[in-house]
Amino acid sequence: MTVLGSVKPEATPRPPLPDDAQDERLVRRARRGDAASREALARRWLGRAYGAALARVRSAVDAEDLVQEAFCRAFQKLASLRDPTRFGPWLLQIVRNGARDLHRRAGRATFVGDAVESLPGHGLASEGLPGAESTADEGGALAAWRALPDEQRLVCWLKVMDGVTFREIAALLGQSKSAVYRTYTQGLERLRRELTRC
Repeated sequence: MTVLGSVKPEATPRPPLPDDAQDERLVRRARRGDAASREALARRWLGRAYGAALARVRSAVDAEDLVQEAFCRAFQKLASLRDPTRFGPWLLQIVRNGARDLHRRAGRATFVGDAVESLPGHGLASEGLPGAESTADEGGALAAWRALPDEQRLVCWLKVMDGVTFREIAALLGQSKSAVYRTYTQGLERLRRELTRC
């Protein structure tokens, strides 16, 4: 039996950021062994966890495995979560750590989701990136995406592909809104430079 059951990333819409009070109630119930609360937490955070994983690994299959492992770890260690209102950021940190571990085991230099190949026809064109609207140069867009440091790639993914606000990203990553905005603008600038070279 899987932790996530029938919950699939592609079938899970990306709702607004879950509210902390609801997470707190669900975490407290899940700690007492309530399976329905665990499933509710999984449904609430699956889309965000999958997006974070996909922004860091090479394939959708790896991202799904990473998310599955992250939820397993989170539910096994739920008693160690000090602040139940921080379940989402804690889970995303587990995803990031899992991606880092996968990176070390595989000996890869860079992680990037295979869904990035769809970037030229999607959100980046709306950010005014030269070449991003052209499907003829998808290799250049993919190379530019791979050139981003992990943190910039994650923030850009959450903002452009998932539509998460700077405030929400800041809460998820435990950073200030200005730090997230700076990371995002630096990432976009680096993408612009890379795409201009293509």
